[in-house]
Amino acid sequence: MTFDTNKIAIIVPLYNDAENIERAVLSAVSQDVPAGYSIEIHIVDDCSTDDGPAVARRLADAHDQVFFLQQDVNMGPSAARNLALEKTDAAWFTPLDSDDIIEPQRIARLLEIALREEMDLVADNLLISMESTPDKAERPLWPGKPEGVVALTASLFVERSFDVDIPRSELGYLKPLINRASTHLGARPYIDALRFGEDFELYTRILLNGAKACLVDPLGYYLVCREGSASHTQSGRDHERLACISRQMLKHPGITPGARSALRRHAIYSEKEAAWWRMIDAVKQRKLGLMLSAFAFSPAASLHVIGNLGKEVIRRSKPA
Repeated sequence: MTFDTNKIAIIVPLYNDAENIERAVLSAVSQDVPAGYSIEIHIVDDCSTDDGPAVARRLADAHDQVFFLQQDVNMGPSAARNLALEKTDAAWFTPLDSDDIIEPQRIARLLEIALREEMDLVADNLLISMESTPDKAERPLWPGKPEGVVALTASLFVERSFDVDIPRSELGYLKPLINRASTHLGARPYIDALRFGEDFELYTRILLNGAKACLVDPLGYYLVCREGSASHTQSGRDHERLACISRQMLKHPGITPGARSALRRHAIYSEKEAAWWRMIDAVKQRKLGLMLSAFAFSPAASLHVIGNLGKEVIRRSKPA
């Protein structure tokens, strides 16, 4: 595919979010368009069962720059984004979740930084907001981010994407502007099968491949925290996949010592999470074999399970 370097695509996966999709898309429609560039908004429905698709169709009918696509079967956000990216020739793209909001100047400012600094990927520190006040920032995603432009390396990104002190401060939540022409990503950059951690995998892969990337101060992406969002739907199998991905990435040629160390720790962390989720499932299903398999990941994961079981015993032994 030949990419149009003067076109930007905003990709919005949709699944059962009729309540918020119009707000998200209208914030994308309201973007200031940089001189000489065009912006497309692609909504991809992943077999919703609510009125979201009808809302999306209405938005596409009302706005020339809005396009509506539908998956034939539910495949998750990665496949939905890939479908949109396969349909557009935009060189630049950025994801937007269906329940989030972006301020009018955000895309133009991201692009200006990317062009000025000759970046392949530019991310801004997101603004965390609550469902009751979606356009009011409670805090930045990374409260401790150094001020100004920070080089975004694979080691920094991975290190800040797991086991962080503050919930919802992982850099895996970032929604960067990416040049898929210069990063050689192709038409379908995401791994279709990944329903959790798909952004972590893509961004890490881009950075390991040597992309020039940076993280800047907030430019107006509101990450709206609400119950039941896709980012909070996970399972032990999801963590097991992420552990395998991190271990596979350890084999990347030319990986730096810092990135190798961070990926190794991420793999161990993911194995711990996978083992504990498997134990929870085993207890719920009362399956001894599944319970024993929770100790098969690694010594560190086994110790993590034992520690958590001990905490549960202590908690349950305390008087109500």
